[in-house]
Amino acid sequence: MAEGDTWVSSVLTDSSLVVGTDIDRSEPAWQAIERGEPPAAEDLPIRIYAKYKNQIFNEKLPQLFFGSGGIKISKNLAEVIQKFNLGRTDIRRAQLFLHDRKTPIDQPLCSLGSLEKMKLLAPNECKNLRGHVVTRHLPNPPPPAEWGMPWELQDGDIAIVSNKANSLDTWTDANLKGSWFFSDCMKQALCDAGYAKLFQFRKCRTLRLN
Repeated sequence: MAEGDTWVSSVLTDSSLVVGTDIDRSEPAWQAIERGEPPAAEDLPIRIYAKYKNQIFNEKLPQLFFGSGGIKISKNLAEVIQKFNLGRTDIRRAQLFLHDRKTPIDQPLCSLGSLEKMKLLAPNECKNLRGHVVTRHLPNPPPPAEWGMPWELQDGDIAIVSNKANSLDTWTDANLKGSWFFSDCMKQALCDAGYAKLFQFRKCRTLRLN
């Protein structure tokens, strides 16, 4: 694991960042993505469409938003993120169109591929995790297969196990839905670029195992 503190953000659980978008999975770029392959250069930028006829996008889009087609980020944000070790996560050029699928929106976008998944969560050491357990009425109900982020994330709520073999600068945890983790250097770069308010980073507790 990269030296320094590890930070986590719950930005992916922010429903105010949902924008109605649609995609056409029959298009070559999306077919390649579904096969786990990078889209061919001639199939870029990835095409994303407004979901509703009355969407006109007069206002500037958020620096990060999501809907059908996954996470979309601004060109400026992409330039910061792509400087770091993302593992198998890639950033692809994207173009947003109106509902007619012909009229382009003049706001440069990128599509952020699925975040690399790790299993570093130490749920017994975390605070305020959410998780629906069907058998919660039993004396010792089993833990959920996937935990949810705390409603109001605070420093120290999330505990992870140190993994020196992990050289990634950003990832999600397979056992914590909506989580987005960052290395210290990546977090600092995003703050320096003006994205502290967007991500609202919170410090993790890192458990050093003998």
